[in-house]
Amino acid sequence: MSSETSIYTLLKSFSVHQNSATVLLNDFQDYVRRYAQKHANEQTELIPFMGQSTEPLVNEIALLSTSKKISSTIDKSGNEVIFVIPFIVNKLAAKYKEIANNPTIPFPLSTDLSKKIPQDVVQKQAVADFLTPLFEGKTTYDEETLFGLVMPREMPVILFPSSISVNLLLDISMNKIRTMLHKDEYHDYFLKKLKISNPGKEISVKNFFTQFVTKPVDALETLKNSGDAFYFWSQLCFFIRQDYEKVKDYTAEDIAILQSVIITEIAISFFKNKSQQNAQRQAALKTLENHLSKPPYYFDHATILKFTDSKGVPLIGQYSEEDLSAFLKEKTTKSENNELPELLTFKAYTSDQRFYIEKTKVLQLIVRLCSDARETLKDKITKEWYEIYQDFDSVPEMSNQNSFELKLEQEVKTVSPILYALLNSNFLSLVHYEARMAHDPSAEKVVLFSDGKLLPYSELLMLSRHEIVTDARILLPFWYTTPIISWFVSLFLRPSKKDAQKRQAERKRAARETKTDEYENQTFKSTAKSGDRKKDLVNAARALEEKIIPQGSTLDRELHSYEHQWNMLINKKLAEDLTEDVNSLIRDYVRKTIRTLQGSSFTDERVRGLAESLAKTPSLQRIKDQEELTMYIQLYIIKLVKNL
Repeated sequence: MSSETSIYTLLKSFSVHQNSATVLLNDFQDYVRRYAQKHANEQTELIPFMGQSTEPLVNEIALLSTSKKISSTIDKSGNEVIFVIPFIVNKLAAKYKEIANNPTIPFPLSTDLSKKIPQDVVQKQAVADFLTPLFEGKTTYDEETLFGLVMPREMPVILFPSSISVNLLLDISMNKIRTMLHKDEYHDYFLKKLKISNPGKEISVKNFFTQFVTKPVDALETLKNSGDAFYFWSQLCFFIRQDYEKVKDYTAEDIAILQSVIITEIAISFFKNKSQQNAQRQAALKTLENHLSKPPYYFDHATILKFTDSKGVPLIGQYSEEDLSAFLKEKTTKSENNELPELLTFKAYTSDQRFYIEKTKVLQLIVRLCSDARETLKDKITKEWYEIYQDFDSVPEMSNQNSFELKLEQEVKTVSPILYALLNSNFLSLVHYEARMAHDPSAEKVVLFSDGKLLPYSELLMLSRHEIVTDARILLPFWYTTPIISWFVSLFLRPSKKDAQKRQAERKRAARETKTDEYENQTFKSTAKSGDRKKDLVNAARALEEKIIPQGSTLDRELHSYEHQWNMLINKKLAEDLTEDVNSLIRDYVRKTIRTLQGSSFTDERVRGLAESLAKTPSLQRIKDQEELTMYIQLYIIKLVKNL
């Protein structure tokens, strides 16, 4: 313990012993000298105060005065007087506890302090500026500080010790108002004013008024969670203040009531704003949940931060990043009945980027990605094998099924890294099991496992090695497939081993360049700024394409994927006709609305609204998969505007 701390403790003890906040320095020095001589062996920091010199004690008193723990002055007789603030704080704290038991006692005022005590012992602050941070729980004060709450409308300053909680101050204020309303003349009068001001809500008003007057224990919690009753609270305080301000000569009781109303109004304003913010935050989080349940179903953190509401306002401003982190943590960790959480996370194969996906959307997304990858891989491998056959060459995957499976796995890694990540995730088997146990009709149609093992990629993608070989060979001229002729032609056309290796290297390089071009197109960002409306729309469409299209995919690929989900006609000609009819409707619809569209208003919410309106038309309502159709319309609108 430092000497300053020891002197401060002794000073507080001495003031309590004298029962006074005023201590003469000479008397205190004698007390410290005697105490030091008696306890110097246990408290060696008191040794400097054992002698007759006053300098050590004066220095310590000056330090305490600088830190606002005490105040000192010189009286008319030339004696230094110390004012012990903790003594005043403790006395006032006891006073507040007394008021809590007897609301008729007025608040302690700055004028109640002895004239001997200087005003600088009181740290004055505007009551609203002081209480609001305390209600928020963002500010704490030293328990031995004395505050003066400066009231508006020229009301006297209330003394408030920091050791008293702000909730007790608010509770006392409400008790004072309640005590006044218990009186018959006030009870009926203010109840009648509230009823007159709220026609048709008499029952609600009476319930609110009765609960406040008769249930003091619940009053504070009722105020904090008032909901629609905040309006009644504000009206009641306004009516009370309005009537009391008409009084010309205030009594101590009148002043206390007005001060209580001011404090209560500050609390009402704070908790009302807090309630509105909570409602806004909950609505924004609900909107966030809706976004997560919409295509493309998987989102990284950067995409989630860009989510907006129906008006295009970013959600991140309506809830904080801490709220978002807490929401994602709860959704990805909270589980019931030993089931998986609602929200799952996985990393893409191509990077450490983490994605979020709803548990109920995993199988649906895998089916969609498999359908999408099937067409792409079939065309890619067919073309690749066709070129190999042209060189009278072959690769192991053409004849060996295991090699073919490895080939498909490597291709899926490149073409659809999200699909590869999901198929190799540690939660897929549990998602599949839970969906089947829940008798989800959509899950019954999805078969991903056999004997507890993931099906081969050829079965997942419904790709046949023999079919691809056949398709590749059909593309060849007849002399490649006629045995004798092909042998004879190969003598002249088969490239040398060196040329074959060179062509193979060129094919790999071309594949890499194609992949690079796809990624560059996908990540293309338009930075052009023009006042021309058409250019603004094109730029907005490109920005929207970048936002909506998942990583590793393209606009055309997504269109093709969603088309196969809503257009499930088996007959190829009928399916093509249906798609063309839908595309024609979309084009006509865009022609009509393009005149009113602006680049600044061409947002994802606006486009989705247009798509939903078109999907609800009688001609398209007959299509069963409305969600997939709506997403298809969105993408097609973006494509049309992008190509203006």
